[in-house]
Amino acid sequence: MIRYYWCGTKAYDLLAKLSGEGIESSYFLTRGKALEAFPMLKRERLCGALVYYDGAHNDSRMNVTIAMTAALYGATIANHANVTSLLRDPATGQLNGATVKDVLDPSAKEFQVKAKCVINATGPYTDTIRKMDDGQSREIVAPSSGVHIVLPGYYSPRKMGLLDANTSDGRVIFFLPWQGNTIAGTTDAPTEIVQQPVPKEEEIQFILNEVSRYLAPDINVRRGDVLAAWSGIRPLVRDPKAKNTESLVRNHLIDISAAGLLTIAGGKWTTYRQMAEETLDIAVEKFGLKPHHKPLPFYPTFVDENDSDSEAASAARGTYGMLEISGDCNTDKLKLIGAHGWSPTLFINLIQHFGVDTVVAQHLAAAYGDRAWTVASLCSPTSLRFPVRGNRISPLYPFVDGEIRYAVRHEMAETAVDVIARRTRLAFLNAQAALESLPLVIDTMGEEMQWNKKRKETEWKDAVRFLESMGLAEGLHGITRAEVEKGRVAQWSKEVEGGMYSRFSGPAESV
Repeated sequence: MIRYYWCGTKAYDLLAKLSGEGIESSYFLTRGKALEAFPMLKRERLCGALVYYDGAHNDSRMNVTIAMTAALYGATIANHANVTSLLRDPATGQLNGATVKDVLDPSAKEFQVKAKCVINATGPYTDTIRKMDDGQSREIVAPSSGVHIVLPGYYSPRKMGLLDANTSDGRVIFFLPWQGNTIAGTTDAPTEIVQQPVPKEEEIQFILNEVSRYLAPDINVRRGDVLAAWSGIRPLVRDPKAKNTESLVRNHLIDISAAGLLTIAGGKWTTYRQMAEETLDIAVEKFGLKPHHKPLPFYPTFVDENDSDSEAASAARGTYGMLEISGDCNTDKLKLIGAHGWSPTLFINLIQHFGVDTVVAQHLAAAYGDRAWTVASLCSPTSLRFPVRGNRISPLYPFVDGEIRYAVRHEMAETAVDVIARRTRLAFLNAQAALESLPLVIDTMGEEMQWNKKRKETEWKDAVRFLESMGLAEGLHGITRAEVEKGRVAQWSKEVEGGMYSRFSGPAESV
């Protein structure tokens, strides 16, 4: 098996070099060196280990950054909007737009969006849109459930994880350090498409059991150690033109219906730019689209809103050029918002200029790039005796109040769940910590958006219901804000043997 995996990792190295990425080469560790690097490993039958390197990213930040970059270059972004029907040209029968509904406002009327080309890029909901076009169309999405759990950070070394493709039932198991905690997964099973999928207890137990097989006997991974658990839906796809309807496409496919619905389905984060390029090039060719050829300027807005002429802010602006909009997809030339003025030492400037602590500064620079200047400028002074800005949303993690304001003002956050799950990853890291952060999150958003008491109550109920789908302990389901503010969460944790907070469970460097 060592020789087999060694060949695999070397092939991986070759692909990395061909792609031009500066990823380090893999290497073999003897049994002793493996235990030194990963002391939690079980010693029995351990022969050694192969170490290889891969990329990682913050998917919530990547997702919203892509949307805001598109908005910067002229796209109109509609958040929390559902397509209810597709529009057709009565003369030709070809699609020419969609009817859209604002789901946050029950009283809002539907509105129409006209378009020369309608692109269906809706992941698990791909077939829902395809059936609006043609009710008899063959379903191409085979939704698969992938469950992940989050454990305290001490279960894995800070910069090394574990992956094994030879589990008890043949599925791949991984065990990786993630934002100060440890993430483990995953399962792979057919599932129904729902808005908030909930992980099944047997799936959580499967991951815990598999993880235990690799750890030393004196390390007891308990159910109470699970800080969060969630289920995602993988939109695996079948080629609608293939004779064998059961064959799944492991990358992505592009399909154009008779009425002109352009569908891009499947794929993954590692190929999202390729998917975009192929889809848009087809759209330009098939629908005769003619993009504007004038260059669009890129103006940074990351400086301190109250101190835009400061020396530090001016130095951080960097060099900004122009992007030529031509008839082809330009994604290979486009940097996302935040990338232009970023540097590995940006966090030092944030510390010196705004007085945020080191861990917070490192987090902001990594999560927002050069936009961290604006985020830091929106942070409130703390109650500490020495001048520090940035009140923690949770004492266990480096998320701060400035991120809430930034999400509302610059990233179209509309709900508390948007902040704790879709702009930050707090709900995915620790459901209980996210619950305790809700009063601050809701009050800050309420101040920014002039929420009344009724809206705040609705946000609380919706957020607690969401956290229940993220592995929040049953004893905290339906908890009220008053109970949280009176310390009911901490009291409950003390009452439960082996509860999440029976010991410190967050990343040590965040305290």
